[in-house]
Amino acid sequence: MELIKSKSISIAIVNVVFLIILNLVLAFVIGYLTLDSAANLNSRIGAALLSFFIPYFIVAKTKEMSGLERMLKFGTGFIIYIIAALIMVGFPVAFGVWLLPCLVVALGILFYGEKLI
Repeated sequence: MELIKSKSISIAIVNVVFLIILNLVLAFVIGYLTLDSAANLNSRIGAALLSFFIPYFIVAKTKEMSGLERMLKFGTGFIIYIIAALIMVGFPVAFGVWLLPCLVVALGILFYGEKLI
């Protein structure tokens, strides 16, 4: 019985760590393509495409999840990044470099993606 509890706890810890790393990577990829000093129109278009296709792929692989659960599991990094960007660079800069629209689109696809499939 002790072995089963320790395995389930270790699996839960690994899942949480993986979700944290995945959220950070997803948010920073879009942030890097939009906010970096070398970001240009091509990288911002890439960020817009990735902000649609990565969440769409997540939705396609997690059809059994509800939209809210999916958004909370895979979109927490986006939500935190939106708040941090608004605090650090302000709304005009974050919106002007396409960061906010890309992150909001990604969150929208995660939440409403079932309707697209």
